[in-house]
Amino acid sequence: MGLTVEWAHTPESVVVTADGDVDASTATRFKEAVAQARESGDYTDVYLDLNRVTFLDSAGLAALVEVASQCHNADQKLRLVCTTRTVLNPIKLTGLEQVFTIVDSLP
Repeated sequence: MGLTVEWAHTPESVVVTADGDVDASTATRFKEAVAQARESGDYTDVYLDLNRVTFLDSAGLAALVEVASQCHNADQKLRLVCTTRTVLNPIKLTGLEQVFTIVDSLP
């Protein structure tokens, strides 16, 4: 399966929704789409809605870490919106739940 990334925004936040696989073949496109969304306005909060992600591998995890670093450097608060085991299991297995702020739903 491929990957679709869309975003919507409010005055203070941008919500980026990923749908599909975030893996070695799509990680670069994922990071670029998130960067474009983050830079499309002056946002303090970035929400990554990962509930429609169907596969997340090590390249996808690395992409999330890179996005987190970029948000930190831009003084943006990153929150991962995810409730599915597809995303939560790899994050927890690698200990990255200590790095990310994970929430159950969008504000």
